[in-house]
Amino acid sequence: MAIVQKTEDERLLLSFQDFLLLERELASLSIKAYLSDIKLFFNFLKAQNLSLTKFSNEHIQAYLKEKVELDSRSVARFLCSLRTYCQFLIKQGIRQDDPAALIDNPRLAKTLPHTLSEEAVSLILEAPDLTTHVGLRDKAMLETLYATGLRVSELVNLKFENINLVDGFVLIRGKGDKERIVPLGESAIYWLSTYISSDERKLKDPKVSCPYVFLSAKGLGAMTRIGFWYRIKVYVKQVGLSSDPSPHTFRHAFATHLLNHDADLRSVQMLLGHSSLTTTQIYTHVALARMQEIYAKAHPLEKEN
Repeated sequence: MAIVQKTEDERLLLSFQDFLLLERELASLSIKAYLSDIKLFFNFLKAQNLSLTKFSNEHIQAYLKEKVELDSRSVARFLCSLRTYCQFLIKQGIRQDDPAALIDNPRLAKTLPHTLSEEAVSLILEAPDLTTHVGLRDKAMLETLYATGLRVSELVNLKFENINLVDGFVLIRGKGDKERIVPLGESAIYWLSTYISSDERKLKDPKVSCPYVFLSAKGLGAMTRIGFWYRIKVYVKQVGLSSDPSPHTFRHAFATHLLNHDADLRSVQMLLGHSSLTTTQIYTHVALARMQEIYAKAHPLEKEN
């Protein structure tokens, strides 16, 4: 059998992939996105008979002009991927300069995340039918999601080894394999315990062979992200809410409601697992509104008016 030799381009991409995994410790989805961006740029360079390692600032600008259909967020993501790739080339000794360093990021419109009111969350939490396995599972998942602000992918991948119902917390390995500890409220602890010890769940997994907490309805496997959000949509329709939830709706509600009840941005950042406070600052409008409300109630001159 003939051995197919990898091309120089393929070897370079594999080395870059290793760099993202081992040096940057990025999650698999992030690595996939970075590689996708760089492959598209590679295709452009090759079509122009340009070097994959000796391209210039002008070549990057030409690529962006050709990709006029990209929105500002896509351009920003590409530039992030490209800067990381250039740093990789420098670290490998392939080149000494960073041609992407002088290119400015596009201005991004600040969009406020869609969230739910506390009343709407309460309606959804009360919607599951607790007489069924699916309803009890959904109740436990919803209570855990709202109590912790986990990403949906983190919720469906929650394992028994990650939860401590005695001390009331979950240990989460989030983006970039970074770990964080998030407290569980009394309600979430109660419903998690009730679901785990239920006869229906024990019948599905009598030997406790599945490491995941939340089981799918059909078989002995973890609940999927898509399956869970289908269930969310069912409950939203059931309680008569008009808004269609996004994958982050409950996460946004968690953050917004904490800030409404006097939590500070830094604490919310830690609970959400954001590596930078900049990411959490999309909730600044909530914190400022709450601050103005507290100011109006507490300041002596405001009280006189």
